[in-house]
Amino acid sequence: MKLFSHKLPTCVTTLLLSAGLLISHASFSLEADSTARIIPLDSQAWAGSSVNVLAGVHQTLFTESIYQYAAYYGADDSLMLAKRRIGEDTWQTQNTGHKGNVKDAHNHISLVVDGAGFLHVSWDHHNNKLNYARSKTAGSLELGESQAMLGKQEQSVTYPQFYRLPDGDLLFQYRDGGSGNGNLVMNRYITKTQQWQRVQSSLIEGQGKRNAYWDMNVDKKGGLHLAWIWRETPDVASNHDLAYARSIDGGINWTGLDGKTLKLPITQANADYALKIPQNSNLMNPPVVAIDNSGRPFIASYWSPTANSKPRFHVVYGDKGKWQTIAGPEAAENFSLNGKGTKHPPISRAALLVENGWKGSWVHLIYRNARGQVTAATIDNLEKPVWTEHLLTKDSVGAWEPSLDPIQWSRMGQAQMLIQNVQQLDGNDQAASQLASPIALLAWNTNWERHQALHPTPEQPIPANLNSPLRKKAIAKIAQQTADWQWKNFPSGWDYDPKAWTFAPFYLGNIYAARKIPKLDLEAKMLAQAEKINWQPHDRIYDADDHCVMQAYLHLYMKYKKPEMIAPSKARLDYLLANPATSSLDWASPNDRDRWSWSDALFMGPMSWLLMYEVTNDKRYLDFMNKEWWATTERLYRPAIGMYFRDESYLDMRERNGKTIHWARGTGWSVAGLVQVLEHFPKDHPDYPRYHAQFKEMAAAFLRAQQPDGLWRPGILDPQTHTARETSGTAFITYALAWGLNHKVLDEKTYKPAVIKAWNSLTTSVTSEGKLEDVQPIGAAPHGFDPSHSEPFATGAFLMAASEVYGLAKQ
Repeated sequence: MKLFSHKLPTCVTTLLLSAGLLISHASFSLEADSTARIIPLDSQAWAGSSVNVLAGVHQTLFTESIYQYAAYYGADDSLMLAKRRIGEDTWQTQNTGHKGNVKDAHNHISLVVDGAGFLHVSWDHHNNKLNYARSKTAGSLELGESQAMLGKQEQSVTYPQFYRLPDGDLLFQYRDGGSGNGNLVMNRYITKTQQWQRVQSSLIEGQGKRNAYWDMNVDKKGGLHLAWIWRETPDVASNHDLAYARSIDGGINWTGLDGKTLKLPITQANADYALKIPQNSNLMNPPVVAIDNSGRPFIASYWSPTANSKPRFHVVYGDKGKWQTIAGPEAAENFSLNGKGTKHPPISRAALLVENGWKGSWVHLIYRNARGQVTAATIDNLEKPVWTEHLLTKDSVGAWEPSLDPIQWSRMGQAQMLIQNVQQLDGNDQAASQLASPIALLAWNTNWERHQALHPTPEQPIPANLNSPLRKKAIAKIAQQTADWQWKNFPSGWDYDPKAWTFAPFYLGNIYAARKIPKLDLEAKMLAQAEKINWQPHDRIYDADDHCVMQAYLHLYMKYKKPEMIAPSKARLDYLLANPATSSLDWASPNDRDRWSWSDALFMGPMSWLLMYEVTNDKRYLDFMNKEWWATTERLYRPAIGMYFRDESYLDMRERNGKTIHWARGTGWSVAGLVQVLEHFPKDHPDYPRYHAQFKEMAAAFLRAQQPDGLWRPGILDPQTHTARETSGTAFITYALAWGLNHKVLDEKTYKPAVIKAWNSLTTSVTSEGKLEDVQPIGAAPHGFDPSHSEPFATGAFLMAASEVYGLAKQ
């Protein structure tokens, strides 16, 4: 890994090309410190030009709900489509029967899925008639015949680009005309009517003298952000200037960064410029544009900032009506961009990713370096930019360039792109060879990279006496001690409203422990707390996190039978029955948390519904809970693994050891929720055996993953990477396994030693004052942390574990 500011250290610049392109999947090797991974797609794809792997293409990969679609040219020039379920490594492929002139890299493929699930594909264009087809049925890879969209301005098409709008409609852009003499056309597909309509016949006009090389991005609100450079002639050396425009009405009206309306068509004279760059500056076309969460546009390309200087990437971004420029990675050696046709410069064009949140802002460039390796360069501070560079592949990918799946980035925070070792003749739109090579998916999660590096924790010595017999008196004492400490040490802040999910497990732990461990002074405190917060659920109507506290109220009601204890909770659930969520379970889609789209939700939500059924005998509550449990399980649980993924963003990611990523607390929440469901779910229900079987699968998986010190690591299946002792996930797992023993679901000889070891190890993380330490803070993924940290939900999990371990102990 390298750190550099505005100047990169000199490095060897030899472009390493494979002697033969018939390479195996194994040749896509990865850096040891990278969590990027390769998912093979096809062993034989066209590799004699870069037509399958070009930057600036929208797009050869597109994700719709739980499926990802891909388009590429096969070894015999055939247009191929492929489909896989997210998280799976096997693709379904289809030869469409259409072909393309693969020798010319201009003739790329563009693919998208509309809001009704139909694929739209355009292919094989370099100043020729439109080639466009739609799938015969939703989700199908079988295309219909090539057809016109509108039949006008469709005889000289180049650079077809599809964009999906938030409402499910599509936009389609292309150049009408030739290099140095072309206009930008834009159409819109209305999904409800399945008809195309013209939005702009000439959005950007070259006036017969030039043309625009553009890129566009659609933000979360449907705003369009367009960036382009001008070219005067077919010679790439005549590229100049970076221009920008945006639209908030689907492309009908456009403004500059300052909000002033731009006259249409946009020309060289009336365009709004982000930066003026003269001709003969080695400016690469097209630029790439990205948008951050606040709607700021970012534009990237590379050019030589001064005469005779090396080309280098630059990122230009708009902030408060003004443009700022950040110098990026510099080419290792100087080169000149000039001439006609498809170019093969020493470095590729880049993909640009921007993310920002309350923890900071990051800008990422992904490109091919001078050695032919896929490289990611990142800054985490716009005001003081220092680029961090690391390799995503070791081996050369020839003339490859990046083109991203936009939905994987917007929903999952992942850069997913096709990767292939290809050849490309410089300035020549003819094949460099007739060979084929494997094509695959490269997946990289920028956030996961940061998690891997967060607070690395050295391995701790294994505590002594982990196999000591369980003693009821000792369990009761430490349970009272930890509960007392937590009641006296309530944290404050936005995450710690007394009705929040962060406290709800603590309330449950008090109730469970008080009912199973004699003489604990806990239930009275919980009654007083519930009275203090007026038996109210938390604020968010649909979010399962804000339903968790209702479980405590329902448990108390079942003992005390006071209607006011559950009246607000019943009103909340009745509202949800009358007004069910309309969102999907697609992670990071609009209102996704209105349903149980993350594994933690299986602790937070189901038991409120199941207990409400138990106290009312209204089967609607049971049916809702049962239906939603299995909907979430179908998305996030894999029986062969026996654990839940925290959410869909982890399905394609892997630990450094190559195993799937399972966050201990995330899947711990799930199994703790599952055993509570097993205790209260009707035994004569047809689905009860499914819950029973799932618990046994999960128990076996946890048993295999337990570490010698009795705990489970934050990343359960990669303890060498995640070395920290972590007690919250372990406490939930211990509770579940102990419950299974007490209820004769699990074999005592097999599982009791694991529970004993886990409990004894957990107790070593309790201080003399009663504080439970070694708790990973609030989060959503495994990483290191301050070992002195504690959380009320972890104390609650510890008390829940104590309530079940007590039943296994000797007097």
